[in-house]
Amino acid sequence: MGKKYKDKKSNLLCQRLQEALERGSKVWVETEDRSFSGIPINLTDQFVELLVLISPYEEDDDDTYERTTWLLRISSISAIAYHTEYWSKDKFDRLIETDAIGSPQDD
Repeated sequence: MGKKYKDKKSNLLCQRLQEALERGSKVWVETEDRSFSGIPINLTDQFVELLVLISPYEEDDDDTYERTTWLLRISSISAIAYHTEYWSKDKFDRLIETDAIGSPQDD
């Protein structure tokens, strides 16, 4: 893999992480060994910190959230997923109905 390709990949990755940081959006990150999901809280050219909040278990009387912060080296990230649009169930159902109405009928 050439340096130009790595720089382009890193720049796009950093751009998406920066957008998630600014919006407070949750991202899913995959590395060679593990996957992480959380909200970016800090971003440098080499590292991203992800805040992971885990809700309390339903059986527990304690309603505190568990908080973990992961510091990930950006060069170790192989994939990232992030929300691009949110749809309600109604909107999704309307899209499916429109697609079904607009598609050709089988004879």
